[in-house]
Amino acid sequence: MIEFFAGIVILIIVAVFGFGAFALIKGGLARFGGNIESPVFKAKSSLFLKGVLAAVLCVLIIAPLAMVQDMAWERESLYRDVVHEIGESWGSEQLLAGPVLAIPYSYVVITEETNDDGERKERRTVMQDELIILPKDLDIKAQLNHDFRDRGIYHSLVYQSTIEGKAQFDFEVPTINNVEHIYFDAARLVFGLSANKAIDGVDVFTVTGEGLEPQANLMSGTGVTTEALRRGFHRPIALSENPVPFSLNFKIRLRGSQGIGFLPLGETSTFALTTDWPHPSFSGMLPTERNISDTGFSALWEISHLSRNYPQIFVESRGANLVEAQAHTQLFEPVTHYGKVERSLKYGLLFVALTFIVLLMFELSQGHSLSVLQYVMVGAAMTLFYLVLLALSEHLSFTMAYIAAAVMPIVSIPAYVGSATGNRNAGLIMLSMLLGLYTLLYSILRLEDYALLMGSGLLVAVLLTLMYLTRRQANKAEQVAEE
Repeated sequence: MIEFFAGIVILIIVAVFGFGAFALIKGGLARFGGNIESPVFKAKSSLFLKGVLAAVLCVLIIAPLAMVQDMAWERESLYRDVVHEIGESWGSEQLLAGPVLAIPYSYVVITEETNDDGERKERRTVMQDELIILPKDLDIKAQLNHDFRDRGIYHSLVYQSTIEGKAQFDFEVPTINNVEHIYFDAARLVFGLSANKAIDGVDVFTVTGEGLEPQANLMSGTGVTTEALRRGFHRPIALSENPVPFSLNFKIRLRGSQGIGFLPLGETSTFALTTDWPHPSFSGMLPTERNISDTGFSALWEISHLSRNYPQIFVESRGANLVEAQAHTQLFEPVTHYGKVERSLKYGLLFVALTFIVLLMFELSQGHSLSVLQYVMVGAAMTLFYLVLLALSEHLSFTMAYIAAAVMPIVSIPAYVGSATGNRNAGLIMLSMLLGLYTLLYSILRLEDYALLMGSGLLVAVLLTLMYLTRRQANKAEQVAEE
């Protein structure tokens, strides 16, 4: 992105100075009878050469700006790796799938075989499979509290959550071909999670209904190969051969990071999410209601089974794509400090070019000539700001890092220009210009949704200002030369 922006700026600068060179040479020679020794023509030629110098320095400054941007990308990549590692240790992004009821059954597969005598015989093979039965109604309420975990200079956003809910099961056993036996007494309630290690505890997992035997202890694993149900835990439950409706109440404490998702497994699924993190990013099935404030957000999903393509009861071996529909919420970090540094670098070449243009106007209006080395020093100070900003932003808040990094060019460049030109007013004008530039840049970085609008407005304002200030610069050049 910086290369594209740099190319546009360079083309504009080269076009402006190329046209200016043509106009100066043509107009100067015509006015002074082709006399290139004319003082006015020398003044205009000097201005043109300084303009070419500024354009060349802008091209050269692309290299250090690109190096700082590459360093920012490298540091951000390392930061993402650390965040991923912390998430894996603490608890990854959670996807809740459950509860569901799994009932094993056996069925007979009949095959015909021919022996050595040519006789055909039937062979009966008993196979095992499971019925996966989804709840009729599913109601889940989740409370998330965010926190940060640090590793070195990096920190990762994590959360602790309390998941409370109720699932109601009311079903009829479907007709299955060649069924030998359905093991109702070996049924189990399965709760699928992204990672078992993130479970802090299961406070409640209670089944209520008529004719149910005392409940066994919770057990790790699910024994199910269907996606989203492979990891988690289960509780054995003994059902009668004519199952009656029953309900499951649960309360689970989980850890996680980055986000959380729910699968709408019920005929009617209701999810309510509340958290103290103020920046959600919803994906998948969007909430029907949401409320976002500076202190957190809440969201409510009400989802019908008609919005998905799998049935309420299916055979486990045939599988079902349970993750095709999900209500997912990302705990979104709007812009990291690395993102802000990268965005500020997009305006780096423009800031350097504007500073050089102001220096050219000083030379033209005040009659002072700055050397190539002095231009290089000013460009180096402007570029060094971004490296200092990147380094400080890893240890301070971005606002504090920005202020500390901006002090260096805002103080050093006006003092340097004032000393080099011997004119205090030149330094004060440069100081006011840099204060305005860096204030505008900070405003652009803070206004995420309006950054492009602010940046475009800045370019228009700068162009109009330069057009106004340079409308009579040719006459001033003649006056300076005649003096």
